[in-house]
Parts: sequence; structure tokens; C-alpha cells
Amino acid sequence: MKIASFTLLVLMACAAASPAAPDGIDLHGYWEQRCSGCHGHAGEFARRFLRVEDGKLLGVHHRTDLDVFLRNHYLNDGLLAPVRAMLVAQVTTPPLFQDKCAGCHGNAADFARKSLTLRDGLLVGTASGRRVADYLSRHGGLGPTEVPVVVDSLTRVRKEVAAADK
Repeated sequence: MKIASFTLLVLMACAAASPAAPDGIDLHGYWEQRCSGCHGHAGEFARRFLRVEDGKLLGVHHRTDLDVFLRNHYLNDGLLAPVRAMLVAQVTTPPLFQDKCAGCHGNAADFARKSLTLRDGLLVGTASGRRVADYLSRHGGLGPTEVPVVVDSLTRVRKEVAAADK
């Protein structure tokens, strides 16, 4: 139980530390338009080909110079840190939304764009105004330790797609 609690704290810290999308950029939309043709869905790509060691994002082929590779692979300096943070979060976060929610709600980015908003820093349903954490405690068959992971993941994704609001 202590390991699960520690893991949850680490995941929450990663989500909180993720930089938001730069003004006017929907990071997931950017990935879908510019990267997915070769690399597929960002989360699946990250979990399959990337890992985090000592806080650093490493690629299978570009272990020591992944930032240089990303910069030379269509990412400008303004996008490098947010995209790296998005990929780190995807590598370090269990794919609970994909495993338990996507069957009904589709991918997390589309769901966040259409159905979620942040109100006073809390994730709420756009239509209902209800706190997502409260709703998930009785929806989707998530366990008590899974609810905060999904809420943190969706909060992060909502911030990453925030440009969809503009």
C-alpha cells in the first residue's frame, strides 16, 4: 500500500509540474496534425518508445540527445518543453483513461475538449458543472486509488488542449 501511495504522489507531482500549452497551441491537436501520421497516438507512442530515467525523457534511438532530436524534428523551442512534458506524463501515468473510459468516451484529448473545463483550478463537466472527482467516485468502475490518477490525467490533458477554447 505504501508503494501505491508513493506512486500516486509522484504521478500527481508530474501532472502538476507539466507546463501548460503555449498560447494558441493545442498540444494534442499539434501532435495529431504533425506527428501522428508517422508515430500514431502520442500516449501509445510514448509508452512504447520512450522512458524516463533520473527525471530525463529518453528515446529508444536517441538516448542522450532526445531534446536535440525533437528540436530538429519539427519542434521549435516554444513547443519543446510542453511536448516533452506531455510525453513524460504519458510515459509515467498508467493508461487508465484508455483502459477504462475510452470505450465510451473516445480519446482523452477529444473528451477534454468537448466535455471538461477548469473552474477555480478544479476539473468539472462542461454541461453539468459537477466536479469530475466527485462524479468518478460513482462512475466508470474506478477504484479509490484510480480516481485521482484519472482526474489528474484529465486535468493535465485539459490544460494541454486549452487552445481549443480560443
